[in-house]
Amino acid sequence: MPRPACLTRRRVRATHVVAQLALLVSVGTAAPREAAAQTSPAPHTTLSSMEQHYQRLRYWDDQRRLMSVLGQDTTPAGMASASVADSLQAEQRQLRTDLAMAPTPPSGSADAVALAAIREAWITGLDQAGSTDGHPDSARRLCSDPTVDPSPVGDRLRRLTEQVLSCYADAANQIVVGGDTLNRLGVLGTLAHEESSIRRHQLFLALVPVWRSVNGDNRTGSPYRTLLKLRRDAWGRSTSPIAAKAPAFGLTTLAMEAWLLRALTAWRDATPDSLLEPWDWYYSVGEASRHFGSRLPDVSDIRQVNDAYYRSLGADPVRLRVGYDLLARPGKYPVAFTDIGARGQWTDSSFTPNQPWVFTAYLTGGFDNLSELLHETGHAIHIAGIRTRPALLDWPDNDTFTEALADVPALELFEPAWQQRFLGDSITTHASLRAKYAGIVFDMAWALFELRVHSRPGVDPNAVWTNITRDYLHIRPHPEWSWWAMRGQLVDAPGYLINYALGAFIAADIRARVLARRGPFSAADSTLYPWLSTEIYRFGRERTSRAVLESFLGRSLRPEALLADLSRMGK
Repeated sequence: MPRPACLTRRRVRATHVVAQLALLVSVGTAAPREAAAQTSPAPHTTLSSMEQHYQRLRYWDDQRRLMSVLGQDTTPAGMASASVADSLQAEQRQLRTDLAMAPTPPSGSADAVALAAIREAWITGLDQAGSTDGHPDSARRLCSDPTVDPSPVGDRLRRLTEQVLSCYADAANQIVVGGDTLNRLGVLGTLAHEESSIRRHQLFLALVPVWRSVNGDNRTGSPYRTLLKLRRDAWGRSTSPIAAKAPAFGLTTLAMEAWLLRALTAWRDATPDSLLEPWDWYYSVGEASRHFGSRLPDVSDIRQVNDAYYRSLGADPVRLRVGYDLLARPGKYPVAFTDIGARGQWTDSSFTPNQPWVFTAYLTGGFDNLSELLHETGHAIHIAGIRTRPALLDWPDNDTFTEALADVPALELFEPAWQQRFLGDSITTHASLRAKYAGIVFDMAWALFELRVHSRPGVDPNAVWTNITRDYLHIRPHPEWSWWAMRGQLVDAPGYLINYALGAFIAADIRARVLARRGPFSAADSTLYPWLSTEIYRFGRERTSRAVLESFLGRSLRPEALLADLSRMGK
């Protein structure tokens, strides 16, 4: 996923980096400077100075966040945190002055779009970037049912979100199984390999502290059920982030839910109808993980395959300056994400691209972690390919589209031809697709879960999850457990899991179009990435995600590509 607001993905989007900061931009290797295929789109002269200040502000904010995530007191270029904070505050003061004196560009012009992007970033948090007010470390920690809080709804919602996320992170990063200490990903990965159902059961129950950190004992006053109520109160009559997902692509929420149900039904009909315990379900879809696990034992192994694949597409992570922080450590954010470590820089004759950073918390390698790493690097090559004016040189305007673009190259992992080329072995198409869609339908189940628990006041989330997983995934009911509460996005990013679910339809539609125009990713050469950059990646915030998607497809989004691909599993 892209970077969270809670650290992640919900990111404050914006842009930065000017020529005077070029020496500070290099992280790891020197930044390649490209001859500009086009000159930097020139802003209106009265906005030029504002965009430069905005660039610098975004640069210092990125550096501040990068230090925080890496757990360091200096930037990768060696600047002390105090100096970064001073520079950040100075640029905040300057941009505040600029915005107060901002001109009014012609409506609908490129300058109007750029100014709107700057104002949005400012309003949504850039004005407070670096503030320590209300930081999670200063909040009272609650890892059980919350107490009565008389504060305004917005303040209560923010504090409870921070508290629950902190408790979740602690629980997800320190799971004791026998004499071993694992994290959430380590336990879930082991379920796919462990031959003993009894042992799998023990592993699964070791996750109890994770879901209890989110939903306690599932009483009406549990942390998560309190969050549901606070969110409804905070959203009021305004559009919730959940209700906004489908309309962004020309769909109604009911139509999106119908698409999810069609895909879940197709999965149900293509899989055995006997009910499995949840710990046995993970094993049943884990053939790919078991088969390739011995080939990818270490984190360095999956990194090597990851780099080889993207290099073959013309998107060498080393050349693109992608930073990687992959190993688990105490206190690290438990959800994988990608962020911009330094914004791209235009000069008159050259361009220094965005520098992406990928963050995960891996203990080992393995097929499942390779799948996630390919996805995160998919984000990285996307943001490295953005080419537009400084104010718009940022993530797209829609997280669903962003998630889909990361999967466009990453899902090739589940094609036997790709496996043979990059892993030296392959499994059947049926087993590959079962592994691929196991993850996708789980995301769809979570998306359906969020749609339902946020639309039905007072509903029992355990009952909702039990019905969905029983009816569509053939998983034996356990309404006494909140085992749905294993995704951190449920806590701090309501509706975010819908991005993966709806994004699966977008990714499938784009992949089908790429196949028709360029052939399979498995056989692609180094010209594919430059082509994708020109066709899809380069726009940043210059165009809406829907406009970019429909221009590439030549039509509106449809569900048939995903349903046709999923149907191959039953052949």
